[in-house]
Amino acid sequence: MKAAVIHQFGPPDVFRYEDAKEPQPGSGEVVVRVGACGINRYDLYLRMGAVSTDISFPHILGADVAGSIVALGPEVGGWQEGDRVIVAPGYPIDPGDWDIRPENMAPSLEVTGTHSWGGNAEFIRVPARFIFRDETRLPVEQVAAMPLVLMTAVHAVATLGEVKEGTRVLVQAGASGSGNACIQVAKILGAKVAATVGSLPKVETARAAGADLVINYKEQNFAGAVLDWTDGAGVDVVIDNVGASVFEDNLKALRVGGIFVNFGLVGGMRATLNIRDLFFRQHQLRGSFMGGMEELRRGLAWLAEGKIKAPVDRTYPLKDVAEAHRYIESRAVRGKVVLIP
Repeated sequence: MKAAVIHQFGPPDVFRYEDAKEPQPGSGEVVVRVGACGINRYDLYLRMGAVSTDISFPHILGADVAGSIVALGPEVGGWQEGDRVIVAPGYPIDPGDWDIRPENMAPSLEVTGTHSWGGNAEFIRVPARFIFRDETRLPVEQVAAMPLVLMTAVHAVATLGEVKEGTRVLVQAGASGSGNACIQVAKILGAKVAATVGSLPKVETARAAGADLVINYKEQNFAGAVLDWTDGAGVDVVIDNVGASVFEDNLKALRVGGIFVNFGLVGGMRATLNIRDLFFRQHQLRGSFMGGMEELRRGLAWLAEGKIKAPVDRTYPLKDVAEAHRYIESRAVRGKVVLIP
């Protein structure tokens, strides 16, 4: 099979479009023909060696896969060759952890493509337990744009953020793939949403996702804008996929007793927390990583019902994966970038 392979960590130029061994299904596994594979910022970190340095080379990245089954291993029931499927973007790799709920609390949870081969190839092998029937009737590139950001958004916004009708929410990086999904999930749940973006073209992207207030953080302080929007009270929930660079202002924008949820580090990993403010303002700080299969199933149902829209910015042929990674690194991206084998 053809695949985008890395033989070392480094910049986008480390990708090699070459032949790789086609996977064969073991017991309880299926092989999926990759129709499309979405790129997440996590893939960039993997490529650079920032997630783990014990990855074996050659290696194939890629967590977000939509396609169809081409082969079934022994002890696989309920599936047929040709079935359209969506691969879970992460799951516990130790079968001993498979009964842990939610799955993102399992010690062996991994994003798909971290140590096992991912979807930047013509085929991927995966346990049948972690595939979902594709009932969206959407183009495959739209489906492949959504699994990881949907799972993450449902977990961060609905489960940890406890967002419901009337909740006021601030979503960081509202034009990113994950930010866009968080806006949409919050709106489905009945929230009022403010979102930040970093350029004028991205304003319309966040508005299209449903944001009630869009703040260009390069033109004004977002914490001040949020306080104005809430008559000085602050939002009930902050959903942050940026990290340290916006941490202090996020807490300024949060009401007394509000919930802060973080699931991203692109803006840095180390921030200063004033314990006195935490104590008196009674903020609830919650870390979020991926989500469980039920949360993913909930998000995919919304996608199939048309309540969630897939914000595909660009598609690239798999052979142009390096160019796709460079585009994401430019921070010009609005939504998701998807590879087509």
